[in-house]
Amino acid sequence: MGREGDYDLQGKRAEVQLETLEGEMEEKGYAAREKELSITNVEAKKWSDNRGNSRISGFTGYLHFIWPYVFIITFVFFGSFLTGYASAASFPDMADSLMKGFNSRFGPLLEMNPFYIMFAIFLNNAFVSLVSLILGLALGILPILFIAFNGYLVGVISHIVAQQKGLLFISLALLPHGIVELPMVFLSAGIGLRLGHQVFSALLGRPTEIKREFKEGLIFYFHWIVPLLFIAAIIETFITPLILSFV
Repeated sequence: MGREGDYDLQGKRAEVQLETLEGEMEEKGYAAREKELSITNVEAKKWSDNRGNSRISGFTGYLHFIWPYVFIITFVFFGSFLTGYASAASFPDMADSLMKGFNSRFGPLLEMNPFYIMFAIFLNNAFVSLVSLILGLALGILPILFIAFNGYLVGVISHIVAQQKGLLFISLALLPHGIVELPMVFLSAGIGLRLGHQVFSALLGRPTEIKREFKEGLIFYFHWIVPLLFIAAIIETFITPLILSFV
């Protein structure tokens, strides 16, 4: 009986030690999970703060946020531009018909008062940029089509004008206002493409913040894109013709 009592006592001690060890392991597991959860919360808060700082930092902060989409839009534009430039050389009849359509639409504008021309250019660019942004909610398809069409059209017109007046003329006609106008158009389409990506992700059941990003995109549009498009319209109306007068 003495030995059996010793065995029972040792067994109970082993059970107590085992339960204590299991409890310590559970506590460590809880602590590890709490630590992981804490890290996740900190990272989420840091991401949220960075988004907030991006809005506060303005243009460069938001540009850093959407630059992959702007890069895609820029690539589409210049790819379409080169395609339009090359196709104008290969299909001159098609190029002439496009040029006639362009002149019939915008030709009367050149006969207006310069201030009316400036506001017409500004309102047209601001409107199409806003539409490109908003319609990006349709899975981002329309901003890409809009940029591709305009890049192709600019390429065709550039080839025709370059054949008539030379590459220097077309460069001076596009660059002064283009260095301001084109990036703004790309940014609007890039925001639209980003929104389209978010809608697509939502359809796949992934977590998104479409309403917040749509609001941020509109704020950026009215705060930065609209004023810079106005500056581009001023350059195109008053400075570009002055430069071309010396060519």
